[in-house]
Amino acid sequence: MIKIFRNLRKNTFMKGRKTQYLLYAIGEIVLVMIGILLALQVNNWNEKRKVKGQLNTTLKAITADLKADTLVSAQIIRFYDSVNKYSQMYAKGQITKTNIDSFPICRSLVTIYRPMTMQKKGFNLLQNYSEFTNSSSDSLLTDLSQFYAAYDAIITNNNDMVKSEVLENLNHFKKQPWFVDWSQGKLNNPMRTFFGESVDYKNRVVGNNILATSNHQAVLKQYRQDAISLLELIDQRLNAEN
Repeated sequence: MIKIFRNLRKNTFMKGRKTQYLLYAIGEIVLVMIGILLALQVNNWNEKRKVKGQLNTTLKAITADLKADTLVSAQIIRFYDSVNKYSQMYAKGQITKTNIDSFPICRSLVTIYRPMTMQKKGFNLLQNYSEFTNSSSDSLLTDLSQFYAAYDAIITNNNDMVKSEVLENLNHFKKQPWFVDWSQGKLNNPMRTFFGESVDYKNRVVGNNILATSNHQAVLKQYRQDAISLLELIDQRLNAEN
């Protein structure tokens, strides 16, 4: 096309038709500009498609993480339901030396715990995505960022507190003459007295339960509820994009 314009320009110039030459020259310029604009438009479309694809990949990764976390958190919540049940029995004086044999778990209430580790592969992708795009106006991405920022700190802190409590109790057990028997799942009379009558152990059970269920489990329940809500929002976004 440009070659045709050049030939026409040459012919018209040689014939002295300056006006026609000028029109052809302008036409050539316009044609070049249109080509540039089309190239820019195509590039913009490609960039938008690339960004959209990156966002969808990120949201799908977050979906996988949240689904895994909701399953794990549900298991941990059920575990602490059991811990709370027997801890409440201790608090009410229902666990005694005479029936301690029937509740093996009660000998380990203060030395077991279940940490929660959030899956953050999708969140890491979201952070990378946010660095190169203006995502502050996207309410879903803002909610996701706030969700991870808040719960990651709280859950990590709770994990550390419960772990510290459990390790302190375990160290206390190590000082007892029946520790080896306890570690092997055996039960003797000194152990029956400690686990069934000791005020110290009862206090440890109640204190551990405050950290484990009133705090750690309560946070996990709220975390799971918020995660499910975010999964619904992500699903709506992905369905709308398709």
